[in-house]
Amino acid sequence: MNESKIELTERLRAEGRWPEASNFRETARADFRAKGMGRKEAVEAAWAALEEAYPPLSVAEATAEPASVSVRVQGLGDIPASWGTLPANASIQAEIGWVQANRLVVVDERSGATAVHLYRAYEPAPSRAAIGWLETSIRAYSKYCDIAAKATAQQEHEAEAVRRERLALTDVRGLLGDMA
Repeated sequence: MNESKIELTERLRAEGRWPEASNFRETARADFRAKGMGRKEAVEAAWAALEEAYPPLSVAEATAEPASVSVRVQGLGDIPASWGTLPANASIQAEIGWVQANRLVVVDERSGATAVHLYRAYEPAPSRAAIGWLETSIRAYSKYCDIAAKATAQQEHEAEAVRRERLALTDVRGLLGDMA
């Protein structure tokens, strides 16, 4: 491989091709395993096949605007009065969570135009930035998916850290109880 796995992953993410490429890699890995390769060999062969199947984009391809950017979106600025004044930002997890929970009911994609009906949301957006993430989910879905995955992973890491702290506190309490 000419690129490390990390470099290849970062390049494909930057090019907006990671979700498709990741699926290709997993399919290739499964195919190599089905052909009798060991687990480690199949993983390495799948990464090599991925690098070959997804070479770097040419300068023209890399600088071209994705087709999804030209999507017309109406209604993003029509914030319901009942929401009051939204703060500029909230936690990324709260913003992405709101988009995930409400996107299907507020976004109407028909006949080449996209309309957003914020009044249909189950609850007010946590911030104005959440409205921006909603727009990103419409205009550049793969970019939104990458951000959502990172936000979810960070949330899982935080939950795991809380769990470890609780276990550590239980251990300390047990030691203190034994000493008493």
